[in-house]
Amino acid sequence: MHQRTSGFYMAQVTKCVVEAEELLKLRETLTGVYVQRTGKPFWIVSEDMERDVFMAATESQSYGIVIL
Repeated sequence: MHQRTSGFYMAQVTKCVVEAEELLKLRETLTGVYVQRTGKPFWIVSEDMERDVFMAATESQSYGIVIL
C-alpha cells in the first residue's frame, strides 16, 4: 500500500512536461526566424543550433544572421 504522494509527483511531472513543450515551441519559433533570415533549410539551422557557436561579425554576416 502507498500513501497518496503520487499526486504531488504527477503534478511535478506534468509541470516539467508543459515546460518542455514550451521550450520546444520556442526553439521551433527561433529556428523559423533564423530560416527566414538566412535562407538556409530548417534542418541545417536546427543542426547548427544543437551546439554553441560563437561567431565573429564577418562569420555572422556570411551565415546570414546579420547584415553589415
